[in-house]
Amino acid sequence: MIAIKNQYFIFLSLFIGLFLSGCTDKWEDHNKIQDSILAENLLAQIKTNPDLSKFADYLNKTGYDKVVASSKTFTIWAPTNLALQNLDPAIVNDTAKLKPFVANHISNQSYLTSMPNPLLTIRTLNGKNILFTKTKFEEANIVTANRYVGNGVLHTIDLGILPKLNAWEYLNNTATSLQKTFLLSQSYIFRDSTRAVVIGIDPKTGIPILKEGTGYFPKNYFLQRVADVSNEDAKYIYVILTDAAFTAEKAKLSKYFTVNDPIKTPARNTFISDSITNWNIVKDLAFKGDYTLATLPDTLTSNDSIRIHLDKTAIVQSIKVSNGVVFIMNRIDYKMSRKIKPVIIEGEYYVSNYGNNGTRTTITRRNPNTNVDFREIYYYNTGVSSYWIKYQPTVYTASYKVYWVAVRDFNTTAVAPAVPVMFSQRLAFGTTALLPAFPYKQVDILNYNEVYLGDYTVTSYGKMDTFLVGAANTTNGQNSLVLDYIKMVPVIN
Repeated sequence: MIAIKNQYFIFLSLFIGLFLSGCTDKWEDHNKIQDSILAENLLAQIKTNPDLSKFADYLNKTGYDKVVASSKTFTIWAPTNLALQNLDPAIVNDTAKLKPFVANHISNQSYLTSMPNPLLTIRTLNGKNILFTKTKFEEANIVTANRYVGNGVLHTIDLGILPKLNAWEYLNNTATSLQKTFLLSQSYIFRDSTRAVVIGIDPKTGIPILKEGTGYFPKNYFLQRVADVSNEDAKYIYVILTDAAFTAEKAKLSKYFTVNDPIKTPARNTFISDSITNWNIVKDLAFKGDYTLATLPDTLTSNDSIRIHLDKTAIVQSIKVSNGVVFIMNRIDYKMSRKIKPVIIEGEYYVSNYGNNGTRTTITRRNPNTNVDFREIYYYNTGVSSYWIKYQPTVYTASYKVYWVAVRDFNTTAVAPAVPVMFSQRLAFGTTALLPAFPYKQVDILNYNEVYLGDYTVTSYGKMDTFLVGAANTTNGQNSLVLDYIKMVPVIN
């Protein structure tokens, strides 16, 4: 019996030993395979796949073979040979065009298909953003996924993805048009001394001496002041008007931006008027937001707070760009009263005054009718006849209805002969002494409403000297000035 037990234990030990030995061999084989893959870089892995031979060739042509063979970490979405068979020969045979195409399929860092939830926006090596989901890379389907190698991850896809132009690049690549011509005229070259090459220091001034030809960069006033539709990390709807639509807009707006400067030639005035009109068209054609034609709302608000109606029936073409969508349109719609807005002149924001006479204070009050706070300027005890404060609003070429709000809520206590001392003031345009000017108007006590002053016609677009003028006497208390704001409402026709 003991002998049988001993034989059983010997047999069991041998069986377990053989089993463990077999498992160990298989695990070691598995580790050898994994170690072999992880020892490879992305370039080596691509080269071992015959279905990626075209992409491997493009990597070599563009120099990206050295990049993806480096120790940095990358993700590559490699198009198969079938996916690349119809790639435009003009791209394949031109390294300058092929390079951004190849770079459009490579990003820094590792991205697995398990990461998007539901999608990721990823910056590729050419500076463009692409959309990555669990199954797609932009419009391409992911054929094989998550192939780990030593310096990143390899996916294969069934379509080569051309880099999309951003809205600004698209405009620059369109045929010549009125809108494009004007926008390109707003470009200039700027020198950034912090990015120029320093070749020495001036011993007299201590100012760095910059290498000639360095530090110069293109800029554009539209991109700086309205909307940077070249920004890859933003989303825009950008409208490009057909020439017919652009001309129609000029016909509507030009009369409000007519410059009649007597010291300039008629030709120069015409040129300036035309430029200002063009600017006031293009400044309201870019809108922030991530929309498609299907999700386009009825009305969008421009950077200048103008509500623009984009009628879908007026869209000639819709182009998906890397930072949004471009609509080519034959018409836009808006209320002219929102485009040609009332001119508001705040009392405290004057540019100059008669002199340092008297006392100036800025009063903060609450309108009891609206419970809204307001600020107004108050000048008193100047001892000067017709003391004035000067403003310089930018005005349209138009006729205006002119109002002011001037609240007298101080010195309201009655004095002999039982009434407070009252004062009057007036508005004058262009000059303090001569017409055109509105007549003096008494500032009533505790009047928080807009007071109609009269009509005035502006004959030249631009800054207009506007004066708030005190009473024509030197008696303190009777020649004070007070102003919340002036409103000039253009008459639209």
